[in-house]
Amino acid sequence: MTSLERTRRAIRGEPVDHIPFFPISLASTCRIMGVKQRCFSLEPEVMAETLIRFRERIGCDGIYVSRDNWVYHQALGGEVVFPEDAESFAEETVLQRIGGFNKLSIPEPWNSPGMNTVLTAARMVVDALGDSYYIQANIDTGPFSLGGVLLGAERFLHTIVSEKEAEVQKFLEFCTDVVVAYGKAMIETGVHGIQFGDSLASLLGAEHFKQFALPWEQEAANRLGNRNCDIWIHICGKTDQFLHLLRKVNIQGFEVDAKVPMTLARELLGKEIALKGNLDTTFLLQATSQAVYKTALDILRSGGFKTGVIMSPGCGVPRMTPTENLLAIRQACKDYTV
Repeated sequence: MTSLERTRRAIRGEPVDHIPFFPISLASTCRIMGVKQRCFSLEPEVMAETLIRFRERIGCDGIYVSRDNWVYHQALGGEVVFPEDAESFAEETVLQRIGGFNKLSIPEPWNSPGMNTVLTAARMVVDALGDSYYIQANIDTGPFSLGGVLLGAERFLHTIVSEKEAEVQKFLEFCTDVVVAYGKAMIETGVHGIQFGDSLASLLGAEHFKQFALPWEQEAANRLGNRNCDIWIHICGKTDQFLHLLRKVNIQGFEVDAKVPMTLARELLGKEIALKGNLDTTFLLQATSQAVYKTALDILRSGGFKTGVIMSPGCGVPRMTPTENLLAIRQACKDYTV
């Protein structure tokens, strides 16, 4: 069974020889492989080669293709700072008020800075390893979180309760169109799955999530789905207050952060949505490899999982995480038996 077969079968709830494993890893990938983050972020050839070599080093079943959470910001005209060997960042938001979105245009992904870098790298990885390993590409944020990127998180959260709802929904419709445009372009590269993060939504209660985040996640997933490419959502933090609502969204997988036990995520999401997670990233950074190995086994044993899950840290792997700790997760997947 190849890694690609193993992962696809696990996503569909079919029998597998062992639980597949691949992490969300960017800064840690660069450190482990000795690559400067600026080069990784700006040069698609470097990004693709680094991800391929990292897979060889760690022995993952899949490859996570991404850059940072500023791709939409850059594509929509914002400036991004790329330090030589640290996380990229932006000093100013694209918008100062919600109505400003009317002056923005939906980017053409292959001609837009940031988007074209990740698209090119994704295509290179697919061409090199797409027949053997599961390639999952991040398309930055979901619609609700894109609102926070464009306005700033605090300003946007204030806006959704202070502005007229009709104006907020028009803004979120624009954000959804941006996500769909990038997602369609990414699917055309041949990746097996695309993922967007809607982590700002974790700050919402169930009613606000249902009002402002869920409808546009549904819209994006419906417009991107049924293209022989899995749709994944990642929401950091505590999500059990609304996780059951995602049953209504046309997704194949959900990435579970450490704040929500995998068994609870399974209960709330049902058996039709695959789970990816959920080892605590702070623990992963600080613990011994033996402790990581045991905890990974404990997570799998907690639900008696035979399939339907992919083992991974619950969020992005911290930069200084020991390589041995990632190898320990891989070994736990191979050793685990129900």
